[in-house]
Amino acid sequence: MADLLKSGKRLEAKDLSPEKLDALKDPTRRKILNLLSEEPSYPAEIAKELDIGKQKTYYHFKKLKNSGIIKQERQEKRSGGIATFYKLSSDAFSIDFSKEGEKRFFPEKPEHIKEFFDPLLNGSNLEGKVVVGSPEEHGPDQVKAADGHLAFEIGRKLGAYTDWKGRKVKLDTEIKRESSFDQNLLILGGILTNTVAKRFNGDFPVEFSEEFPYRGLETPENTYTSGSIGVVAKADNPAELENSIFLVAGVRAEGTEAAVEAFKNLETITEDYRSGEFYRVVEGKDMDGDGKIDSYEVIE
Repeated sequence: MADLLKSGKRLEAKDLSPEKLDALKDPTRRKILNLLSEEPSYPAEIAKELDIGKQKTYYHFKKLKNSGIIKQERQEKRSGGIATFYKLSSDAFSIDFSKEGEKRFFPEKPEHIKEFFDPLLNGSNLEGKVVVGSPEEHGPDQVKAADGHLAFEIGRKLGAYTDWKGRKVKLDTEIKRESSFDQNLLILGGILTNTVAKRFNGDFPVEFSEEFPYRGLETPENTYTSGSIGVVAKADNPAELENSIFLVAGVRAEGTEAAVEAFKNLETITEDYRSGEFYRVVEGKDMDGDGKIDSYEVIE
């Protein structure tokens, strides 16, 4: 990684490999990158902007995606179909001939991200814990959580904005044992596998069904029962109102995976956030047909 300055601010620059440089030889792809640097977009829209054929545009997007220069951001319903939006995979790119570059700074947080994470993030410090369900049988339903590995994705996202030092992930059983419910908590997993999620169920602007096996999510507008439904939410912590609780969870395991995918694109799903409670309901998508959730669609 390298540092670049833009208007006095540091930008993280991703190193360009020979493969990435080769992908940028085509002038049309460079035009596509210029448009995507302004805002995420999808191939059909870019085709209109550049007045080129859709098939050719899809070809260029595939080249840029395969080279790692752009990445999928979200999907939206457009003109009777699903449009896949893409964005740049980095704010800037560079060539590191010395092979000694390293990440040395945290990128500037957008204002809505600062507000959303407040008070969990204090400057570059993480003031709270990420809570995952215990992999052992526990709680009133005696279940084992199997989504602890997703904490890595949560940590990687938070690590882009904060100094991830010390042990920041705790099991729900540890939070219970320590009675440390009054701190800032980012809760991963639904109320079947995470007893801290169950404790705070009803305190978020959305609520999971309280009847075992809790296969439902109720919002102010709808009730969802599909296992691929997930939610990202924020609320005040009722145990200490100056702190906040966050929820990344699903109706079933695939729903939690969808919620994590949405959390990885937090800048987009929270772009209209200003303060107070928040939620976004998402539906998981398997885009490459391997049976695993690798994308999502915001449905509420």
